[in-house]
Amino acid sequence: MGIRAQVDALVREVKAGHFVEAFEAHYADDASSHESTGINTFGKPALLAKERNFLTTVDKWDLIEAVGVLVDGRTAAIHWKFELTIGGKRVKLEEIALQQWSGDDANARIVREQYFTFPPGSTPR
Repeated sequence: MGIRAQVDALVREVKAGHFVEAFEAHYADDASSHESTGINTFGKPALLAKERNFLTTVDKWDLIEAVGVLVDGRTAAIHWKFELTIGGKRVKLEEIALQQWSGDDANARIVREQYFTFPPGSTPR
Protein backbone atom coordinates (compact mmCIF):
# COMPACT_ATOMS: atom_id res chain seq x y z
CA MET A 1 0.00 0.00 0.00
CA GLY A 2 1.92 3.03 -1.26
CA ILE A 3 1.48 6.67 -0.34
CA ARG A 4 -1.21 7.12 -3.03
CA ALA A 5 -3.23 4.33 -1.41
CA GLN A 6 -2.77 5.98 2.01
CA VAL A 7 -3.93 9.34 0.65
CA ASP A 8 -6.97 7.69 -0.95
CA ALA A 9 -7.79 5.98 2.37
CA LEU A 10 -7.49 9.32 4.18
CA VAL A 11 -9.88 10.95 1.69
CA ARG A 12 -12.42 8.12 2.11
CA GLU A 13 -12.29 8.43 5.91
CA VAL A 14 -12.72 12.21 5.88
CA LYS A 15 -15.56 12.02 3.33
CA ALA A 16 -17.27 9.51 5.65
CA GLY A 17 -16.97 12.02 8.51
CA HIS A 18 -14.34 9.99 10.37
CA PHE A 19 -12.07 12.97 11.01
CA VAL A 20 -10.50 11.86 14.29
CA GLU A 21 -9.94 8.34 13.00
CA ALA A 22 -8.22 9.77 9.91
CA PHE A 23 -5.86 11.82 12.11
CA GLU A 24 -5.11 8.82 14.31
CA ALA A 25 -4.39 6.54 11.35
CA HIS A 26 -2.53 8.84 8.96
CA TYR A 27 -0.55 11.39 10.98
CA ALA A 28 2.90 10.80 12.50
CA ASP A 29 3.34 11.31 16.23
CA ASP A 30 5.52 14.38 15.52
CA ALA A 31 3.33 15.78 12.71
CA SER A 32 2.72 19.50 12.38
CA SER A 33 0.03 21.56 10.70
CA HIS A 34 0.29 25.13 9.49
CA GLU A 35 -2.79 27.17 8.65
CA SER A 36 -3.05 30.19 6.39
CA THR A 37 -4.22 32.11 9.48
CA GLY A 38 -0.77 31.64 11.02
CA ILE A 39 -1.84 28.97 13.53
CA ASN A 40 0.82 26.26 13.82
CA THR A 41 0.19 23.04 15.71
CA PHE A 42 2.86 20.52 16.63
CA GLY A 43 2.48 16.87 17.64
CA LYS A 44 -0.31 14.38 17.09
CA PRO A 45 -1.91 14.93 20.54
CA ALA A 46 -2.23 18.67 19.86
CA LEU A 47 -3.55 18.03 16.33
CA LEU A 48 -6.16 15.63 17.69
CA ALA A 49 -7.18 18.07 20.44
CA LYS A 50 -7.57 20.89 17.89
CA GLU A 51 -9.65 18.68 15.59
CA ARG A 52 -11.88 17.41 18.40
CA ASN A 53 -12.41 20.97 19.62
CA PHE A 54 -13.39 22.14 16.12
CA LEU A 55 -15.78 19.21 15.68
CA THR A 56 -17.68 20.22 18.83
CA THR A 57 -18.66 23.45 17.05
CA VAL A 58 -20.19 21.68 14.02
CA ASP A 59 -23.94 21.07 14.11
CA LYS A 60 -24.09 19.28 10.76
CA TRP A 61 -21.92 18.42 7.76
CA ASP A 62 -23.77 19.21 4.54
CA LEU A 63 -20.91 18.53 2.08
CA ILE A 64 -17.46 16.96 2.30
CA GLU A 65 -15.86 16.77 -1.13
CA ALA A 66 -12.34 16.11 -2.35
CA VAL A 67 -12.39 18.09 -5.60
CA GLY A 68 -8.93 16.93 -6.64
CA VAL A 69 -6.09 14.82 -5.30
CA LEU A 70 -2.49 14.94 -6.52
CA VAL A 71 0.30 12.71 -5.30
CA ASP A 72 3.92 13.10 -6.39
CA GLY A 73 6.39 11.00 -4.48
CA ARG A 74 6.02 11.90 -0.81
CA THR A 75 3.97 15.04 -1.46
CA ALA A 76 0.18 15.10 -1.70
CA ALA A 77 -2.28 17.93 -2.31
CA ILE A 78 -5.99 17.60 -1.61
CA HIS A 79 -8.46 20.27 -2.72
CA TRP A 80 -11.31 20.14 -0.20
CA LYS A 81 -14.77 21.72 -0.27
CA PHE A 82 -16.85 21.68 2.89
CA GLU A 83 -20.31 22.96 3.66
CA LEU A 84 -21.30 22.75 7.29
CA THR A 85 -23.66 24.23 9.81
CA ILE A 86 -22.15 25.96 12.85
CA GLY A 87 -24.40 27.65 15.38
CA GLY A 88 -27.34 27.34 13.00
CA LYS A 89 -25.48 29.12 10.19
CA ARG A 90 -24.38 27.38 7.00
CA VAL A 91 -20.70 27.91 6.23
CA LYS A 92 -18.77 27.10 3.04
CA LEU A 93 -15.06 26.36 3.33
CA GLU A 94 -12.56 25.56 0.61
CA GLU A 95 -8.89 24.76 1.05
CA ILE A 96 -5.87 22.98 -0.31
CA ALA A 97 -4.11 20.66 2.13
CA LEU A 98 -0.48 20.24 1.06
CA GLN A 99 0.98 17.22 2.81
CA GLN A 100 4.47 15.80 3.25
CA TRP A 101 4.48 12.07 3.96
CA SER A 102 7.21 9.95 5.51
CA GLY A 103 7.63 6.18 5.57
CA ASP A 104 6.63 3.56 3.09
CA ASP A 105 3.52 1.62 2.20
CA ALA A 106 1.16 0.99 5.14
CA ASN A 107 3.64 2.75 7.49
CA ALA A 108 3.51 6.07 5.60
CA ARG A 109 2.29 8.98 7.73
CA ILE A 110 1.78 12.72 7.29
CA VAL A 111 4.63 14.64 8.93
CA ARG A 112 3.70 18.15 7.79
CA GLU A 113 0.51 19.69 6.45
CA GLN A 114 0.07 23.24 5.17
CA TYR A 115 -3.45 24.55 4.60
CA PHE A 116 -4.18 27.17 1.96
CA THR A 117 -7.69 28.44 2.58
CA PHE A 118 -9.68 30.24 -0.09
CA PRO A 119 -11.48 33.43 0.99
CA PRO A 120 -15.29 32.94 0.89
CA GLY A 121 -16.70 33.61 -2.56
CA SER A 122 -13.32 33.51 -4.30
CA THR A 123 -13.86 30.25 -6.17
CA PRO A 124 -16.56 29.39 -8.69
CA ARG A 125 -19.42 27.18 -7.57
